Amino acid sequence: MGKHDQAMTDNYNKTAAKLALGASTVAGVLAFSNTASADTYTVEAGDNLWHIAQKFNTSVETLTALNGISDPTQIAVGQTIETSQPVPTAVKPAAAKTSAAPAKAQPAVTYTVKAGDTLSDIAQTHQVSVEDIITNSKLNNTDFIYIGQELVIKPAVAAKRPEPIIIPAVTYTVKAGDTLWDIAQAQKVSVEDIIKHSKLTNTQLIFAGQELIIKPAQTINGGVLTISAETLASEANLSVENAQNAIDIANHLMGQEGFTLEGASGALAVAERESGFNPEAVNDSGGVAGIFQWSGWSNMINGNRWSKAEDRALSLDVQLNLVSTELNGAFTNVKDIVGSATDPAQASLDWSLYYEGVALDDPQTKVSTIEANAQKWYDLLKDYVDFDGVIAVPIDVNDGPYTTNNTYAAENCTWYVKDIFKARMGDWWGNAKDWAANASREGLRVDDQPVANLTIAVFAPGSAGADATYGHVAVVTGVSGDTVTIKEMNGEAGLGKVSTRTIPKNAASYIHMDY
Repeated sequence: MGKHDQAMTDNYNKTAAKLALGASTVAGVLAFSNTASADTYTVEAGDNLWHIAQKFNTSVETLTALNGISDPTQIAVGQTIETSQPVPTAVKPAAAKTSAAPAKAQPAVTYTVKAGDTLSDIAQTHQVSVEDIITNSKLNNTDFIYIGQELVIKPAVAAKRPEPIIIPAVTYTVKAGDTLWDIAQAQKVSVEDIIKHSKLTNTQLIFAGQELIIKPAQTINGGVLTISAETLASEANLSVENAQNAIDIANHLMGQEGFTLEGASGALAVAERESGFNPEAVNDSGGVAGIFQWSGWSNMINGNRWSKAEDRALSLDVQLNLVSTELNGAFTNVKDIVGSATDPAQASLDWSLYYEGVALDDPQTKVSTIEANAQKWYDLLKDYVDFDGVIAVPIDVNDGPYTTNNTYAAENCTWYVKDIFKARMGDWWGNAKDWAANASREGLRVDDQPVANLTIAVFAPGSAGADATYGHVAVVTGVSGDTVTIKEMNGEAGLGKVSTRTIPKNAASYIHMDY
């Protein structure tokens, strides 16, 4: 547990100093003569929303939403604009968390520099700040950009992890004259199941009013794939955007609807056939659109399944909600059949037949193609999710594809944890002792409640053997009462070695990665 990433931190601090110098120059260029109150601003000649957004440290999108402006290019002199002020995370941490968890994935927005471009011109065109471009593009020299250089206007946004499904326990209250055998027969379970779930110590005695557990409560945490869109794109020969769409579809089916990976793989094969994972795919001649080409988009020849959508929008989140509406409505049989599938190839046929409504002998079905693709998706994804749908922690970090892009010092605890959670965590959280504060500042939940495979343990300097100066971080792999099992690098086994140990639960704080 030695010095973790001091070289990285020093480099980051130097970069931050350059950004501060660039920001002061930019602020001079963008200064205005207008004065404004803390809550409102009166539009003057020459103003536009981008200038006002810059002045109040907010965005055009926020101002248009606050003021109900339908066309951000149309504001009038004398118009009063409500502004938003940044809320310090120390005052309102909950607000920071909410804003940091987007509902769906978005690819990065980039721009290729052309002759005559300046950072100020590019920022104004894209309605962002110069500082945003500098930060997102990791520019070290803010005074120099060149033709052909690719700048990141907005970074990619990861998809929010679906909320887990909690299925309550099925219970039975014993009545006079009941026997375990009678109850088991009536509830269609075994006597052994009732004994196990109810933790019966005396199997010869049950009494009237006793509550027995027929089926235990269940939490489905499925739908979290640890594979990145970039890796999946490379392995499946897709664009990064469509690879992320495929991940989002699988996450939604497993996490929100409780599908097995086999069932989700079958649905992916059909989505690939129908749209290539493009939510904006439209076939006007058939009146269909979307990832699963629902009918009723441009004509009603084949019915109007779009009528069940919350909005007529070709966006992935609207369409995933439509999937859920149908699976929990008119297509519950599909959820029963495909959701519990154990064969991805059969799942693709069942999804095509029962959800798409295409007969298997119809040439459109492409039976052999979707069967092969379903197996392909299952084989590609099976190593990135465990049998319970919870994030799988690799036995060896070198199994992962991310090590060469890791921003932390190699063979240290921070480097190891970054390699486990990859793009799900920040690149510049500093030394281990600083991680809890930096994660909280980025909107992640930090508390004293560890969850196996979904939390990072953060040790203060000197706690439970952590380095007295830099602290320590590890991955939580098990929780039992007041103890926690962690997997760590640069611990008892030494620099660059991975080991496992059990610690008191109160020895660390925990960053939750379940989003």
